[in-house]
Amino acid sequence: MQTLLSRPLAGALAAAALTLAGAAAAAAPAAAAPAAAALEARASVQAGRLILDPTDRGYRGTLPVTVTNRGRASTSFSLKILEPVAGSFRDAGPDAPCLPYDELTDGRRTFDCSPSLYLRSGETKQAFLTFEVLTTVRSYPMRAGQGTIEATVAGQQSPAGTATFGTLFRSSKGKLRPARPYVQDAQAKASISAGDATMTRAETGRWFARVPVTVRWSGDAAHDNLWVGGVTLPNGVQLWTTEPDSGPADWLEHLAVPGKRFMPGEERSFTLVVSAPADRSAADVGGPATLEVGATFWPTYVLPEATPADNTVVIHLTAVE
Repeated sequence: MQTLLSRPLAGALAAAALTLAGAAAAAAPAAAAPAAAALEARASVQAGRLILDPTDRGYRGTLPVTVTNRGRASTSFSLKILEPVAGSFRDAGPDAPCLPYDELTDGRRTFDCSPSLYLRSGETKQAFLTFEVLTTVRSYPMRAGQGTIEATVAGQQSPAGTATFGTLFRSSKGKLRPARPYVQDAQAKASISAGDATMTRAETGRWFARVPVTVRWSGDAAHDNLWVGGVTLPNGVQLWTTEPDSGPADWLEHLAVPGKRFMPGEERSFTLVVSAPADRSAADVGGPATLEVGATFWPTYVLPEATPADNTVVIHLTAVE
């Protein structure tokens, strides 16, 4: 026997079916959200206070960072590190590659580091971060701003865990309190002096001269290296190398000053070798030359200079056939 439904009853049943279907569709994403959250990597990050101790070259200290995997799955964590003092971060261990971000936060750099932090669920490991501040050691303790550490996971936008840490400079007398604020220079304080030199031909016919140069660094602004460049040079003359060798010139034809980063008040003398092609005459390669010194700090290529007047020096090149 066939059962016939009235139009009102059929409409009511159809509406109920649509309501149930809509409820099921709405419930699907809601059910998926907790599942996705459960799979998201989570970690607890613990860092104490960074204590920078006096050394023969400024201050240096190591910060232990403890990471615990709070997620359900085994996960490999990286560390995103915002240094507390500009230019202070050195490394995250001997086997931990680190790359700087192309941006600054209040003049400070952020690094992405990959120490060995593959952790099973509930497992804990430590990483050790090294910091160094090249400033004059004081007889009183100092304090700097906070640094930040994030545990990150590839493919996950939000950090798995975050910690902040304070920074104290131990005084030359061994004290940590009362601490005064540490104020770092924001501009470079470099100067240069140089002597005249004689251009002579090598066996190949190419011209060379060895210029004695001394550079001085008077402040504690964050920097990666100092460099020398040629503002004006005789026809065909170019900066060739340094002795000791500091590597090839950069894209601005600057040569790095040999050696490490500078301490305040440090002077460094070296030889700047200049050269010119063999087809240039003595009249071409002889004459006045203006040299300059500057400083770099990634990603700001050339640091602003506090006293530009002492950043250049004029020398004379004498050519002898």
